[in-house]
Amino acid sequence: MAVPSEFIEELRARTTLSDLIGKRVKLVPKGGRLAGLCPFHSEKTPSFYVNDGDGFYHCFGCGVSGDAISFLRESDGMEFMEAVRFLAEMAGMAVPNSAPVDSQKAEQRKQAIDALEYAAQFYQANLSGPVGTTAAGYIASRGLDANIVAQFMLGYAPRSGLYASLQQRKFPKELILEAGLAGISERDGQIYDYFRDRVMFPIQNRQGRVIAFGARALGDAQPKYLNSPEGPTFSKKAVLYGWTQARALLRQGLPLLVVEGYMDVIAVSASGVAAALAPLGTALTEQQIQLVWKLHPEPIVCFDGDQAGQKAATRAIERVLPLLEPGKTVRIASLPAGQDPDDILKTEGADGLRRIVAAASGILDSLWQRKFSEYKLEDARTQPGARAAFWVDIRQMVRSISHNQTRTAYLDDVEFRIGAMRAGLKGSAAQGGSYTAGQMVRPRRPKTGLRVQYQAALALLVRFPELFSDYAEELAMMEFEDSELEAVKKHIIDLLIATPDLDEAALRYHLEALGSDTMLDELYGGDMTARLGAIFNADRSDWTATKAKDILREIMDRLLHKTRRSALLNRNRL
Repeated sequence: MAVPSEFIEELRARTTLSDLIGKRVKLVPKGGRLAGLCPFHSEKTPSFYVNDGDGFYHCFGCGVSGDAISFLRESDGMEFMEAVRFLAEMAGMAVPNSAPVDSQKAEQRKQAIDALEYAAQFYQANLSGPVGTTAAGYIASRGLDANIVAQFMLGYAPRSGLYASLQQRKFPKELILEAGLAGISERDGQIYDYFRDRVMFPIQNRQGRVIAFGARALGDAQPKYLNSPEGPTFSKKAVLYGWTQARALLRQGLPLLVVEGYMDVIAVSASGVAAALAPLGTALTEQQIQLVWKLHPEPIVCFDGDQAGQKAATRAIERVLPLLEPGKTVRIASLPAGQDPDDILKTEGADGLRRIVAAASGILDSLWQRKFSEYKLEDARTQPGARAAFWVDIRQMVRSISHNQTRTAYLDDVEFRIGAMRAGLKGSAAQGGSYTAGQMVRPRRPKTGLRVQYQAALALLVRFPELFSDYAEELAMMEFEDSELEAVKKHIIDLLIATPDLDEAALRYHLEALGSDTMLDELYGGDMTARLGAIFNADRSDWTATKAKDILREIMDRLLHKTRRSALLNRNRL
């Protein structure tokens, strides 16, 4: 008696091996994997390794190895079906009714994969032949060399020829149709190749076997991108493009990007900046998120900068939130409007993509910013009710997190942000205005000594954004007597209220994007670094942050005293 092989494969895919073994063995990261003392023999130095990406463990001491099922059988003495039922309960899956093994069905599935792998070879051969000249030209125009073409097994589907070639190799007609390699014409009942005149992108499972194809039209055919139909080897909601290639790159310690399309995956991988995966033309599913986490605990969602891409990123955030738990989260990268990762690499090169990756926001930062903009809270005309609705919305979304301690930690963060937002609003109201970046400032320049104090305060806040929460209300109350510095101050307040967890690099990136690059050069220039040299030139450490806080406190006290004195003089004149 046995369960279907498809169920066993899905069960393995849904089981995070380190979660299972980690309950018995203390595992620590080591060399891109997790290591611990082997539970199957006595040892003092860890030689037992767990690889979540492969769903596989191995001990270099005693040689034992296997997957989740074999681990339970070896460690707990379970029978095969006992282990299957145990893991199914963990994964929330219902075990199908046991039935005699359908050897014919298993053989058909194997043959289907064999046919798909032959098709991949057929398409590869055509890409390098005379019929593939246009496709090869397209691939070359995208800047892909022969090594990356071979790595991703790119090919070309001619207008005909695959079906006949498969039949010559004795693959049955029904199997070819079921594998999605051919179709039957509704007009005349003739069998035709499913993919015609397209660049071909083989889709592999976690074992590296071809299970489907993605295809891009070279002419005006629609749709522009076409996937294999779903069948016995392929379910697009449970597969990610680029899995085997990403797994290999992650062994080099690279970050992992989740992008939108095949070419983005290939371009990012070829750049050497990061590994990459992509869903197959659908919104990122829960199952795909769990698969991504098997490769990396903090992937970066990097969807296109157009409206559709940003909507997809928002849906991904909403889909990920309920699944968050310690050691499993995502970050969100923001791309310029209308651009995708491939565009960034073409216009700005690898360093441009590295800047995008470095500036990626935490999931809560990104959610906060998106909702902040959705409710138009940066607009001075927005009513207080919108602010209240924003707070209700953000709290409700965070409450969707299933893991209790993770949910509590995120809710604490949300309340802190709301408190900082209120502090900024109160400070702005004390000046008789609303909290907006467009607040009026006096155009005159202050005395040199006072301007240096303004510069120093802003320089310290950019260098140590984590200090902002201590001075948010005071900073909002102050009016810098310099239009350029006042504008930078307002940008800093806007950015750090909307996204409190920005680090120095990310804050500078956003300030530059807002047009403050000239002023940043001044804040980081020779005069300021000479005045604050120990803090600016040393590596960030506890003592530099503490010193920065002391200096900032002293500067803010002086500036606040001046602000209050000016307000008192103004009232006396009235």
